Amino acid sequence: VIAMPPPERELERLLAARVPAVVVDFRYPALTHTYIDNVGGGYLATKHLIELGHRRIAFVGDPSVNPYGFVSSADRCTGFRRAMADAGLEIPAAFMKECPHGRHVAHRLTAELLNLKEPPTAVVAASDTQALGVLDGAKNIDVDVPHGLSVIGFDDIEVAAYVGLTTVRQPLILSGARGAELLLEAIAAPYPPPAPIAEQLPLELIVRKSTVPPK
Repeated sequence: VIAMPPPERELERLLAARVPAVVVDFRYPALTHTYIDNVGGGYLATKHLIELGHRRIAFVGDPSVNPYGFVSSADRCTGFRRAMADAGLEIPAAFMKECPHGRHVAHRLTAELLNLKEPPTAVVAASDTQALGVLDGAKNIDVDVPHGLSVIGFDDIEVAAYVGLTTVRQPLILSGARGAELLLEAIAAPYPPPAPIAEQLPLELIVRKSTVPPK
């Protein structure tokens, strides 16, 4: 079971060795894989804020180019942009924040956002970890969440429920379980193996107390 994009040369060696393998959590057409619709998830998160009445919405996510081949944050950003465009809303350049993945950097970028002349009323974070940094940043400069700033994350990690974070839940446990099941099926299958399977797993909007209509 592979949980991150393998280098092309490693994939070739894997296929040549006829080793059954399954990829989880990202698209990989050459192998059986499970994935989520990250673009759709970013759209869902942003649409929730728009439906609450927010118009000035910022995005905090990972750099669009990273050394590990992960595209989830970039895909969620694409969903954010699509939702804003569909609603006819502009995105000021200053509202787009990219940073190395982590809570502390998101904290710093939130201060930059909230010190703008016209700050956002809401933030879409590409992960719950970054959303926690946004919450920290708002608290540090006495901006009330959710009445001064609404925040939505992505993943639904355990601490999200504890802090009341609205988020898009991805089924992490189901992803691992399905990966194992698909691998066992691949091991039991006769050679040559069947065509790779692509299985999309569901996302769910989890509304908690960190998002409300703007003042």
